[in-house]
Amino acid sequence: NLEIDFLSHARMSKVSNYSIWDNYLIKYYGKRFVIKRYYYFNMIKSEIPVLKNIFIKKGPYWTSALIFRFLYLLLFPFYRNKKIWLFMDRRHQADDNAEHLYKYSIKQNDGIKKYYTICEDSNDFNRLKNLDNIVPFYSIKQRLIYLFADKIISSHPDENILNPFWGKNIKYYSGLINSGKIFLQHGVTKDDISMWLKKYDKNLELLVTVSEIERNSFYQYKYNYNDGVVQVLGFPRFDGLENISDKKQILIMPSWRENLSYTYKSQINKSEYFKKINSLINNEKLVELAKEYGYKIIFKPHPKVYEFIDLFNKKEEVIFDESTRYQELFNNSSILITDYSSVAFDFSYNKKPIVYYQYGDDYNFKNRYFNYETMGFGEVTKDEDELIDIIEEYLKTDCNMKEIYNNRVDNFYMFNDKNNCKRVYEAIRKL
Repeated sequence: NLEIDFLSHARMSKVSNYSIWDNYLIKYYGKRFVIKRYYYFNMIKSEIPVLKNIFIKKGPYWTSALIFRFLYLLLFPFYRNKKIWLFMDRRHQADDNAEHLYKYSIKQNDGIKKYYTICEDSNDFNRLKNLDNIVPFYSIKQRLIYLFADKIISSHPDENILNPFWGKNIKYYSGLINSGKIFLQHGVTKDDISMWLKKYDKNLELLVTVSEIERNSFYQYKYNYNDGVVQVLGFPRFDGLENISDKKQILIMPSWRENLSYTYKSQINKSEYFKKINSLINNEKLVELAKEYGYKIIFKPHPKVYEFIDLFNKKEEVIFDESTRYQELFNNSSILITDYSSVAFDFSYNKKPIVYYQYGDDYNFKNRYFNYETMGFGEVTKDEDELIDIIEEYLKTDCNMKEIYNNRVDNFYMFNDKNNCKRVYEAIRKL
């Protein structure tokens, strides 16, 4: 007599109570599921009560739901066997693994229809709009593509980012969505994030990693994915990394602290996080060293930091960068100062020096396989004065990575051959 209910991210709901998988129709009846052979007539019989239910109850966004469900019913016989891949990074930001893989994939003559989606008011939309099949996020076309997509391929796995129906009474659409979810990752996973990325919640079809060590961590902690889901293929965006370093830039990129989310500015400027970063970017010795050796100082904070960017003291010698693409910064900068951010993996891929400034113990994740002292790609320090001394040592040697860290880079990454896009694309084709 247990009641069955559905979480908001489930692929079925009590309203949208049937789904079609391959040649089967799966339907929820009160306390049981019934599996039948798919016939279009059975689908129509199952859909009519859903439409009536939505019409009678008239919940939020009910008119849109009726329109999209009716369109879905009409188009389903024509699109159910078509191969459609929908690529996406963030809703307002591209320039991540999905964009790089999309650019590679559209050059392949494979009979698969491919689309990339991003909000039309994004700067990246204007940059990408001349490519084939760039569709505005939340447009009617994009929402229909989402319903019919065979694969959703993204650098982010969360439904509240990917799903255009999220927040619009998602239970009206849940049963219509049966696409496989491909997670390209936004950064190398070095911490135990199984509470967020577990199979129970995300149910990924493929998860892309860059290292055997990283892959093994997904089976070390309680993610609960089956063998073969987590694969070492390399990040698509790594194919665009180059060791240029011609602009002589000191790049400062600290990670975020989740405990500061939804915090008032009056509390943020009292936090150790804010005080330490503000002190570093205003360090007189650092500014003098940059002048002496002809370097620029670039401060590129986490996107959430821009909500209180006005709190920082700003020296004219330090550039607060809001617009440069990450890969451009990685390619052109000479040395990276970070704390725990996974951007260090992109930077180290080009074998350029990194210094980890870990001033305290306030980072979000405590469990991790990645030991910065024994596996990191640069020195680790808790002290600002020591950090400046280490930076000075690198500036004196034209920012060359030391041999010990070169060896660690070689030992960590499985591939450094510019074929990451190819491997990921072929792995998705095999699913």
